[in-house]
Amino acid sequence: MTRTTDRLATSPGPHSGPGGHDRLIEAAGITKWFGSVAANDDVSLHLDRGEIVALLGENGAGKTSLMNVLFGLYRADAGTIRVRGEEVDIRGPQHALALGIGMVHQHFTLVETMTVAENVALAPSLLPGRPRLDEVADRVHELARSFGIAVDPSALVGSLALGERQRVEILKLLYGGAECLILDEPTAILVPAEWAGLRDLLMQLAADGRGIIFITHKLGEVMEIGDRAVVLRKGRVVGETTIASASRERLAALMVGDAPVARHVERRDPPSADVVLQARDLSVMAGRRSRVTAASLEVRRGEILGLAGVALGLLLLFGAYLISAPAIYF
Repeated sequence: MTRTTDRLATSPGPHSGPGGHDRLIEAAGITKWFGSVAANDDVSLHLDRGEIVALLGENGAGKTSLMNVLFGLYRADAGTIRVRGEEVDIRGPQHALALGIGMVHQHFTLVETMTVAENVALAPSLLPGRPRLDEVADRVHELARSFGIAVDPSALVGSLALGERQRVEILKLLYGGAECLILDEPTAILVPAEWAGLRDLLMQLAADGRGIIFITHKLGEVMEIGDRAVVLRKGRVVGETTIASASRERLAALMVGDAPVARHVERRDPPSADVVLQARDLSVMAGRRSRVTAASLEVRRGEILGLAGVALGLLLLFGAYLISAPAIYF
């Protein structure tokens, strides 16, 4: 598969898209305090047209706080932001969207009882007037076809899988005219097989001239599609590099700093036969949808039980049946 850096080098010009400015966003000296804690401390970052920037760092490093400043959810205590070369004071998310900055959060902002087109119609847009719902549906269909997004504008959002809902959120931003798309941990809710579709979509959006910032902990994704990586640690930028000159090991070292190396632990005796937690045929409904169907599990004393799957189903399973036991879950 073609890397993003190669695509930008050979593409006939994502930097010549609408707006006329190569640099979409330039943030300088951003500082954000929460009480006595500096979530962001003198952070600078830029995003160019047609570029995919990975924002890396451990939990609590300040990644989401920084993006919330760019999207207008937070007001910076210090620093400046320029959008397409003009200094701006982003007063809120609607103002950010008017400036062409959109954000897909980890927790979606969709109305499940409404259709895809109706959800898109609710989103702020740079289009003049108030288009009719059928016009919105036509535009959604056009955008979905242009970028290969498999979403039916007439489908109820509540009937969609999580990956499909994420695409609806992206469609909302595209419909609204966003040139800069921020995605906060976009693959946290996806099964591995869904990554390829999101990867291709992000690369196509970048090739179309949009700039993308995505927060992730998955270095394989960064190496696959990123142009640059910016690494935060304890609220400060500790490294910035092109992906072409980076390695997973180097990026991981920047993320964790001088964290102690995990010591090797010898495998202990196998778990005992003593079952300390047992569940049989658990089912969970969320609205009219079945989230968990006839799930069974058991945990033995001294055992570590791993559960794999999309987060929502696992949370509902634990919510349906959870007792204290000398076992570890992940």
